[in-house]
Amino acid sequence: MTEPVRRLLAKPWADPALAALLTAAGLLSLFAGPESSHSRLAAVSVILLGVALMLRRSHPAWACWAAAAVVLVTPAFDGRLPGATTLIVVFVLAYSCGAYASLGPGLLAVAALLVALQVAEGLTDFPNVEFTFETLPPWWVGRQIRLRGEVVRALAERTEELEAEQDAFARLSVRRERARIARELHDIVGHHLAVMVVQAGAGRMSATGNSERAIQQFESIRQSGGQALAEMARLVDILHADRGGADGRDRFRLLIDQASAGGLEVDVTPLPVQVMLPNDVEDAAFRVVQEGLTNAMKHAPGAEVHVRLIAHGEDLEVEVRDAGAVDGSALAKTGSGLGLTGMRERIESIGGSLDAGPQAHGGWCLSARLPMAVNSMG
Repeated sequence: MTEPVRRLLAKPWADPALAALLTAAGLLSLFAGPESSHSRLAAVSVILLGVALMLRRSHPAWACWAAAAVVLVTPAFDGRLPGATTLIVVFVLAYSCGAYASLGPGLLAVAALLVALQVAEGLTDFPNVEFTFETLPPWWVGRQIRLRGEVVRALAERTEELEAEQDAFARLSVRRERARIARELHDIVGHHLAVMVVQAGAGRMSATGNSERAIQQFESIRQSGGQALAEMARLVDILHADRGGADGRDRFRLLIDQASAGGLEVDVTPLPVQVMLPNDVEDAAFRVVQEGLTNAMKHAPGAEVHVRLIAHGEDLEVEVRDAGAVDGSALAKTGSGLGLTGMRERIESIGGSLDAGPQAHGGWCLSARLPMAVNSMG
């Protein structure tokens, strides 16, 4: 069945038009035939078959039962149905029972129609095999079309579900990426701005008494600003270059130098040269040290800070511990808490853990345990 024909038959007026056409053809055939077929019962039977056709989609099994009753009763009262019209009606109703009725009721109604045709014809030539071909093959074709339609609908519904899931996953990915970028921005901007604020204050204090010291302070500000711009460019361009080996160690050294220039006394226990870290682990360790040094510059300027990177079997331990504030800091009340929250999410995403809190003897400790080999979940 071609698509235009299918669309035409799907119109709401298609069944009434088909019923009217076949009823008119049946009546015409009836009254154009011999006088014995001109009974009122035969005309009523043709009209009833047309009514059954109009119900073939909404009540296919009942329509088939009604047609079977008409076929069975009409000969009992010496009525005669037009053969060609009746054949077409039987064919259409059998097909409709397969296409629109459930398996049990539809097959039972077609069987009743088959029996009615056989009884109406008489048992002299039993079995009339042609009646079987007029009912069961159309029913089977309708049944296969119904099953195919159910498969198509199921696939369409599944496709819609998959598209909805894909859209939801895309929205979730966007939110996760925004959160990741927010953490990156906090790490980059928070650290470098803290360095620049501390260095600017120190440079202002030493500008009158020690010009060489002031020059060094402002040079540190320039370097910190330049690195912030470089890391921002890396983030915006979404570059994923390998940062392992010597380049990664250079990042740590530059971070320590900036903290030292900011007035912190930094004691470092580095990893052995032969220990190589995956990019995800190295980046997470760098962010932990950066967060710890940033907090120390904010809350404990001038304090002694110990940075330790130690490999324990399959884990990397990163610790940043300060001895507490020497003097108060104007930056101590700044910050939104996003740094530690984002840091914990970053580390947990690669299977690590993060602890942060005050020490019993004063100061603050930020420690993380990272797996040496990870598959990032972010």
